[in-house]
Amino acid sequence: MMDFQNIIWEGRWALDSEKARTCAPAANFSFSFEGQSLDLEMEGEARFKVEIDGNELPELLTRERKLYHVAEGLSSGVHTARIWKKTESEFGSVALYSTSPATTVSQSQNTSALSQSGISQIEFIGDSYTVGFGNAARDPITGTSFTTTDASQNYGVLTAQKLGASFAINAYSGRGLVQNYMRMAPNWTIPKLYAYTLGGEAPLGSSPLWNFKQFDPQVVCLFVGINDWQGEGPHPEAKAFDSAYADFLDKLREHYTRPQFVLISTEVYPVNYLPERVETVLTQELSRGNRDVSHLFLETPHNAGLDFHPNLQRHQQMAESLYLKIKDISIQKKSI
Repeated sequence: MMDFQNIIWEGRWALDSEKARTCAPAANFSFSFEGQSLDLEMEGEARFKVEIDGNELPELLTRERKLYHVAEGLSSGVHTARIWKKTESEFGSVALYSTSPATTVSQSQNTSALSQSGISQIEFIGDSYTVGFGNAARDPITGTSFTTTDASQNYGVLTAQKLGASFAINAYSGRGLVQNYMRMAPNWTIPKLYAYTLGGEAPLGSSPLWNFKQFDPQVVCLFVGINDWQGEGPHPEAKAFDSAYADFLDKLREHYTRPQFVLISTEVYPVNYLPERVETVLTQELSRGNRDVSHLFLETPHNAGLDFHPNLQRHQQMAESLYLKIKDISIQKKSI
């Protein structure tokens, strides 16, 4: 039986007495241990960034269930580790079974205290742009999504770090609000997957529903709709898209206390309707008396990541724009 009490989890994890499972990009776990080496018993295909005492070590690649050697030659004493999931699990999940040595009382840098921004928790909901799909590729045609995605450097993580907040990245490549890219898996759009702890397990019937009491963000960023308008048509009717967006916002309001929503849009090829639709949604929300919404248009010109997604540099620029937007929202709230 695994004791996970001394581990701090970030992102959505399903915990039981045997293991901890996740599908989420940039999901990570932090813990302290005493010893000169570290091994992790894990299962599932993924790439992980390993940080010990704030220093990045060689990448960890996992697949079959076994004990993976993570670090050796450490100084004696207590160390703090943070293990980041760099890849997305579109199908299936990854699992942690044990750490060796066992964890001690955590000395992680993650806390639930309010940061200087007044924001302790922030959530990012979206598709491949929010995953960080292919952001580490050297050009749009070299590599695969598995080898070139570094979710630990997506715009959401970078924004959260600027704010000093803990975060959750709930993003699903190829998925839309009303319909998915090229109408793939039509029954599993973003709002449907979002209800589950493990997006990659939900269509297989092996994911619990998410317990929304575990995370109550002050800001929720929605970057949804790219896949509704991308690729070959037919695309959604405008009214259907607007209605689905409003319904999703209302559902989020039911789950959380009183978050501010940042509705993000960008240019979409070949049908560039998303900015217009999000602006319409914003106008309708304001007309309903909902003052908890704002719109941020992110320019994403010359995307040089895999399959013409934003690359690492572009994610940094997106994070800076979003950070300034959220900072402005926070200042406005304090002045009211």
